[in-house]
Amino acid sequence: MTIPRLIGGIKMQKKILLTLLLSTSTFLISSCSSTNSVWDQFANILSDAAPFLKESEEWEAYSIKTTQQGVVYSAATSTDKNFVSQKMDTEYPAAIERLSSPFALTSKTKEDLAKENQGYRFKYNDIMTVKDKKTSATLGYCVNYDSDRVIDGKIRDVSDEDKIRNAFIYVAKDKPISVSTVSAEFIKVMCGEKFYNKNRI
Repeated sequence: MTIPRLIGGIKMQKKILLTLLLSTSTFLISSCSSTNSVWDQFANILSDAAPFLKESEEWEAYSIKTTQQGVVYSAATSTDKNFVSQKMDTEYPAAIERLSSPFALTSKTKEDLAKENQGYRFKYNDIMTVKDKKTSATLGYCVNYDSDRVIDGKIRDVSDEDKIRNAFIYVAKDKPISVSTVSAEFIKVMCGEKFYNKNRI
């Protein structure tokens, strides 16, 4: 499974884990010599994926609580855009690693994922600032972006299916970037239907 397909298949809460587990089931069954081995592998994945599931639930709670307390949206300034760009460059690979690591079942797979998880180049289509309605403090940013991987100075060719185009993510001011915030459900709650509908493919 490629990193773009992992991102593309993400849903909130238990849907995230279920989708990813189903997508790896064929691989596990074909690569394990016994049914016991298959279930051992699934048990390991479930255990390793638990922190990511908890992270997803925490982000869902954050989006509901924050928007219920009241938020206002505004266009991002150049300072805001620079903040988002620097944070994405710094933290995005770690966010992908947290998602993909439970499915790296062998040292070879871990090495392959490490090689894949680098060289990101982002193009930002839209960045919107999210502020606390009462205090006007900036809480984070709703982001729509394209992403390519640059290897040895050249953009890596990938299939249309694996291209990351008009993707969403929420970038909080005070929290690490998380791929738990990329789903349509999260974006609609945190950023509003208008932002989502304007930028979706």
